[in-house]
Amino acid sequence: MVRTSKAAQTSQSKAIEKPTEEFIYTELYNTICERQLLPKTKLGEAMLAEHYGVSRTIIRQVLQRLAGDRLVKLEPNRGAFVAHLTLKEAQQIYEAWRLVEAAIIREVVKTITPEQIASLRKLITAERKACDAEDYPLLARLSMQFHTQLADLCSNQFLSRFLKELIPQTALAYFYEVKKMPVCMKDEHGEILDLIESGDEEAAVAAAKRHLDGIEAALNAQASLDQQASLVDKLKLRVPSLS
Repeated sequence: MVRTSKAAQTSQSKAIEKPTEEFIYTELYNTICERQLLPKTKLGEAMLAEHYGVSRTIIRQVLQRLAGDRLVKLEPNRGAFVAHLTLKEAQQIYEAWRLVEAAIIREVVKTITPEQIASLRKLITAERKACDAEDYPLLARLSMQFHTQLADLCSNQFLSRFLKELIPQTALAYFYEVKKMPVCMKDEHGEILDLIESGDEEAAVAAAKRHLDGIEAALNAQASLDQQASLVDKLKLRVPSLS
């Protein structure tokens, strides 16, 4: 009789485990932030439940959490949809982002440690690799992560929380091509970090402002959107997030 080792049995057991609510939430959150799901895409409960092999109750809880993040809009009698921004709303988000990040940078310049700088440099290196590989979904997520990781270093929890809630919403503004964003054309995050490390507070704030100005300036042209692939097709093609 053929026997399966305990290790193999454990591996097989893990392989057939249903994904948790947290896993599904993270995957959908990142898929939206990576701009792989277009604004106004319908997120059908039945379709998602079948895709992930879980109950509709779990999917409903995930969608409610995403609605709390303002990444999903729940419409009575219609269901859940990826939220969207108008051009004016996107511009207002960048205006708020500039103001809050300036305050964060001024504080972080005074407190950042060599270990924290090294962690941010590692993230920037990953960004450059994603850019060189033309992996724009990953680039979009890493670009957001640079700013949210910077916000995490701020001792003012309200500034940090506000910016971390604000930044993901920019993924809902489909008015520019990610590959034309300044972060891919030039190492602007590296420049910001160099100035933070040097202790030049005002120059670091100015560099961050130029960076966001450049991204906002690209909001003038509507991106060419791929409407062909279905929701499930896009989720099937997606490589699960590592973080």
